[in-house]
Amino acid sequence: MVELAPSYERFAYAYDRIMYNVDYHRWADYIQKIFRHHSESPTSILDVACGTGALTFILSELGYQMTGVDLAEGMLEIARQKSIDLGIVAAFKPGDMRNFDLGEQFDTVICTYDSINYMRDEDEFASACRQASIHLKPDGIFIFDVTTERNIARHFHGQTFAENHEDYAYIWQNIYSKRDQICRTTLTFFIQENNLFRRFEELHVQRIFDNGLIKKILQRCGYDVIGMYDMYTFNRPGRFSDRVNFVARKT
Repeated sequence: MVELAPSYERFAYAYDRIMYNVDYHRWADYIQKIFRHHSESPTSILDVACGTGALTFILSELGYQMTGVDLAEGMLEIARQKSIDLGIVAAFKPGDMRNFDLGEQFDTVICTYDSINYMRDEDEFASACRQASIHLKPDGIFIFDVTTERNIARHFHGQTFAENHEDYAYIWQNIYSKRDQICRTTLTFFIQENNLFRRFEELHVQRIFDNGLIKKILQRCGYDVIGMYDMYTFNRPGRFSDRVNFVARKT
């Protein structure tokens, strides 16, 4: 019988190795460009859906006071161990972006790598935006990105990715439904335990949201949308955008 694990719990084991091609330094540089572009000088940053802390640590080394929150305890365990190994001070706390409460506020909240696409409908998306607002100081900014239908349809729909390593293997299968704008990803892992490999599966579900709808949700949640950009630029997103970055100010 295959064990169905919560999203990112078993993925955590090999997440950093599987995602070796993600350029987190470029992402951190872009976030700093956003700060300069909008005349922001934040000190404290909350990284929502921080995962194993790859971006969190880079921003910490750049001088920001970093706190990370994530739903997957498996990812947080690795982040905390990396914090010890790297000698970098950053707090990592458990929380669901729809309802977490850390009891403190930050200059900036970020949510990167299309993590907010895991909100399955408009209500969940709004809940995530409200929780970000609760954790923002007055006039603080919320920075997040969403993947686009073009990106999913061109690079993931119907695609299967697989790798085999000494201590783990995985199969990554993707199906996108244009009718309900949902991408369903099945991840099958084989992870070594002693002399055997144990099989696990995770189901990841992401929803595509129209840019106009996102702007309306942000405005209803008390934000001014001060930027909507094609990723890594300050250009307006268009039909060929694979990722769109939003910058919203708490009002």
